[in-house]
Amino acid sequence: MNRHHSLLCPLALALLLTGFTACKQGETAATAPTKPAEQPMLPSAPGPAAQTAGPPNQAAGVSWTIPAGWETEAPRQMRIATYRIHAIAGDPEDAECAVYFFGPGQGGTVEANLKRWSEQFSAPSGQSQPKMEKLNIAGLTVSTISESGTYLGGGPMMGQPEAKKSNFRMEGAIVEAPQGLVFLKLVGPLNTVASASGDLKSLLQSLHKQ
Repeated sequence: MNRHHSLLCPLALALLLTGFTACKQGETAATAPTKPAEQPMLPSAPGPAAQTAGPPNQAAGVSWTIPAGWETEAPRQMRIATYRIHAIAGDPEDAECAVYFFGPGQGGTVEANLKRWSEQFSAPSGQSQPKMEKLNIAGLTVSTISESGTYLGGGPMMGQPEAKKSNFRMEGAIVEAPQGLVFLKLVGPLNTVASASGDLKSLLQSLHKQ
C-alpha cells in the first residue's frame, strides 16, 4: 500500500463518523417534542358584587329605633325587617312585627291596606270595629289600626301562613314616607301583642326623615 492511500483511509473514516453523528443529532432535534411556551397568568374576572341589605331600621327615606327586647331576624323575601317579640307567660307562641316597603308608588293605597288587614281577622259577633287613627309624627302621616279576634293569616304574598288562630291581636301602622309607603304589622297572641303595643308606639314616635 502506498503512503497516500494509508493516509486517506483514516481521514475518510473520521469524516464518515462525523457526518453520521451530525445526522443523528439533527434527527433528535427534529423529532424531540416542542415544549409549549408558558402562557402568562391572567387575573380572574371579578364576580358580581354582593348585594348587601340595608340596616333593618330604615326604608323609603325614614328610619326608626328598634325597641329593646325585639330581636331582628334573618332577612326574608319582600320584607325590610322582621322583629320577634317573645311570648309572655300563658301565650302559645311569639309575636312578630313585619316591615314592608314595595317601592315608590307600590303596595296600594293606605285605605285599601287597612281594609285588607281588618278583613284578616274574624271578630266575635257584636265586637266593636277595629280602632283606627291618623297621626302626624315628625312631619309624616302615620295611619294605625288595632284589632283582635281570630287571625286568618296574612297569606303567602305577605310571607305569613294561612291558618286560623284564635285570641290573636294585630297592631298595624302605615307610614307615608318620602319615597313611598312603609308598612309595619305586629301580629301575635293577644296578651303578647297587647304588652308590646307600647313598644310599637315608641318605635313610631322615633320615626324621622333621613
